Amino acid sequence: MKTLFKTAICLSALLMAASCVLDKIDSQPAADPRLECDALDSYTIQANKPQDISFRVSATTPWSITGFEGASWLTVEPASSAVSSLSEDIRIKATANPELSDRSVTLTLKGENTSTTQSITITQLRKGKLVVMPLSEDFAMGGNTLTFKVESNLDWAVSAADEWLTFSPASGTGDGTMKSFNVNATAAANGSITRTTTVTVTSGDEKFEFTAKQKGQSLEFGEVENTELDRTGQEVILDVDATMDWTVSCDNADFTVTKEGNNKVKVVAPWNNKFAARSATVTIKPTSSSYGDVSSSVTFTQDVNFTLSGHCEVLADGSVKIYGDDVSRVKLVDGYRYASIIIKMGDKGFADNAQMWLYANDAVEGVEVEIQNQIQLGKRVRVRLNGDLPNSGLSTYDSVDYDMTKDELNKMDEYRVDILPSENSTSGVGHLKFSFSYNGTLRSAVLDKPSIFEDVPEAACHYWFGCYSASNDGTWYVVKSCDVVPVEE
Repeated sequence: MKTLFKTAICLSALLMAASCVLDKIDSQPAADPRLECDALDSYTIQANKPQDISFRVSATTPWSITGFEGASWLTVEPASSAVSSLSEDIRIKATANPELSDRSVTLTLKGENTSTTQSITITQLRKGKLVVMPLSEDFAMGGNTLTFKVESNLDWAVSAADEWLTFSPASGTGDGTMKSFNVNATAAANGSITRTTTVTVTSGDEKFEFTAKQKGQSLEFGEVENTELDRTGQEVILDVDATMDWTVSCDNADFTVTKEGNNKVKVVAPWNNKFAARSATVTIKPTSSSYGDVSSSVTFTQDVNFTLSGHCEVLADGSVKIYGDDVSRVKLVDGYRYASIIIKMGDKGFADNAQMWLYANDAVEGVEVEIQNQIQLGKRVRVRLNGDLPNSGLSTYDSVDYDMTKDELNKMDEYRVDILPSENSTSGVGHLKFSFSYNGTLRSAVLDKPSIFEDVPEAACHYWFGCYSASNDGTWYVVKSCDVVPVEE
């Protein structure tokens, strides 16, 4: 019995102790809700392409952002706390402002069960409108002031890319309404050539640029109507606008350029004797270096006078390499009656059965004539004239033969053919003359006959040279150039 009594007393003591602890816990005050935000008090954004605004809200209580409900141009995401989280990154987006006045909104961030709030003001600038009426004339070489107009509803500023041009006023203030400003642009004196600079006017997001030009010492070519020169040769006179002494040069030694007084350049493009189209750049520069790196250039092109067939290779310098493993031909585009044809030889590799020839036949339908020069080592070297022209005195086969060795052929530096009318020949009759020169030695053969085109004014020939038949002995040769000089009757 005593034991039970003691147990009851102990339980009673424990219950009283627990009651005291609970009384103490209930009497402690609860923590206040927390609301924090790293946003600035105010933001200013542009009218065009407005930048997004972002900040973070951290809270231990639900929160919301209000105050933008009537501003259709602004979105806030999210505008209240999410169910799953009381901490959010807030993003604010604005559309472009189409108005000529500023607009703003004040957001209020507020949390539940707390008196803590935060105000965030967002202002969007007005739409800018910029109208510029640029300069309509060039500045004088000695320097002067010209005026242009700026219209804007915002603050504006004007600047030039170069220091020789200054402005007054260089800026203006806008209050939202369109205002017009006269800007005086002043150019310093110009002691050099004509110069230009870029003028830039800015207002808000708007920018307007125009070019200002000041007269100065001049050096430039006049208008060139055609830069494609005739392949058979042409002379061109270029106008030069110059107020200084100058020189002229050309990057192609085949062309001749000469200064004609102080306002002309004569360009002479000879017959294109190469086997590829070519170009020439003519450049004028001041004689004095005080004008700086000043120049003016015109580039001419000239087409080729030949067509190639068979195994022919045009080299980098415009020469042509002809191989003897095919029927290879270099043919003149145009037909000629009487002419001197001068072929300058380059490197050669004539083998034991080498062939080289110049051949011509009728270029006019219904008029038949044939001229040949054949070099066939081991056989003969032959000058031959065929034809059936009225009053020509030609038989079907007239020729003259002569000897040439392989060593002589491999040393040959010029190969020339003259087809002359009677009045141009020393013998009084027309003739064909084939000449070969090597190591200072001239070899030639002449076939004297009446002029092959006499009494046939419409007759003419196409001329070509090459390897007529494939010898397959490794023969090749390079022709550096071929000039054709028409002979007047």
